[in-house]
Amino acid sequence: MSPASQTRSPTAGTWLLSFFFLGSAAEMLQAVALLWATYELTHNAVVVGAIGAAAHLPGVVLGLALRKKADAGQAARLLSLTNWVLFAGSSALALVWAAGLGPGVIIGAFAAVQCSLSVVKTLNKAYVGRFVRQHFAPTHAVRLLARSSALSLVGALIGGGASGLLLDTTAADSCFAVAALLYLLSLVAVRLVTAAPPAVREVPDSASPPAAPAARTVARAETPRAAPADPAGRTRLILLYSIPSSGALPFISTLMVPLAQSVAPGSGSFYSVLTVTTAFGGFLAGMALSRGTLSAERTLNIALVAGGALVACFAATRWPPAVLLLMLVAAVVLTAHVMVMQVLTNQAPPADQVGRFSVVRNSVAGSAKAGFSLLAGWLGEAWGLGTAWLVLAVVLALFGCAWWSVKERSSIEELARVG
Repeated sequence: MSPASQTRSPTAGTWLLSFFFLGSAAEMLQAVALLWATYELTHNAVVVGAIGAAAHLPGVVLGLALRKKADAGQAARLLSLTNWVLFAGSSALALVWAAGLGPGVIIGAFAAVQCSLSVVKTLNKAYVGRFVRQHFAPTHAVRLLARSSALSLVGALIGGGASGLLLDTTAADSCFAVAALLYLLSLVAVRLVTAAPPAVREVPDSASPPAAPAARTVARAETPRAAPADPAGRTRLILLYSIPSSGALPFISTLMVPLAQSVAPGSGSFYSVLTVTTAFGGFLAGMALSRGTLSAERTLNIALVAGGALVACFAATRWPPAVLLLMLVAAVVLTAHVMVMQVLTNQAPPADQVGRFSVVRNSVAGSAKAGFSLLAGWLGEAWGLGTAWLVLAVVLALFGCAWWSVKERSSIEELARVG
């Protein structure tokens, strides 16, 4: 029996979810402290932006260059190895800051750690995707990936809040040290995942008792014939539709500060509430998908059109309760689409190409995040908030309407129904 046809014990799934939670908390804790420290040292927003971009762009470039290696080796061992890099990077940041070295050295260390984080994140997604595909049954894998996305958002929310408390009471090196500890705990979680014993295996079709002739006839009559699938066309479509939702969320985040200023001028607390609302919306999306309240098929069919309509409303209202409600629902809808794309990335390609396709898809999504962020900033500055929101709304609506006319839609929806 192939590894993909077995499940693992609930303990394995629990430890894997712990890995996602701990890693996300560590990443956000480190990111907030790092950008804050960069501005403290330079008082230059351009340098801050460059350090932030370093967490995405190298992974896009090197991820594509290393994509052929993403399916080689043992996924669990490589996942542990890459997390050692994250632990070492956070530890180095704590030591460099505590040593009181010059600003140039510290900024250089920040850039190096951000670049390594970018590449490691890209590879980690490939390794996790391979591990889940190999060791969990499809139904369990889909729900596990949805829950992991929701827990990652919770971890990011907690990590961001903890960084604020630590920066107010101590210094940046304490944030880096706590991030290193969290990365170390995530390493322990990976080890426990691989050590968990297999659970009851799924019974293959060949081992099932033969059905009676009449039953077989009925089964053949009731089973719909699947439409012929084009694997290459299907994966290309997944890459294409990873662009709008992956790019929309950073677009919204880029405009969130000016939006908050236009709704409640001078109120940093309203911006904070908007950020928390977005994270909570992402959490609700993960829970809705994992519990079956929101189906993946329905998400594919309506999320982008609905997201476009919600985004357009930002151009028409400045009433704080309405803005918060729109932000919550838009975050649910668009994050759900991102999560479905992540699940399809794990399930669509052949089993021996999951890692490679994951790297390519994450590179496409990373490029979309960077491009949409730059576009949002330019539109908001040159043409105003209203125009920026309407441009995003049109882009989402066009992608959403075009979805209904693509020939591979039925085969992708069939994959989405696995959950």
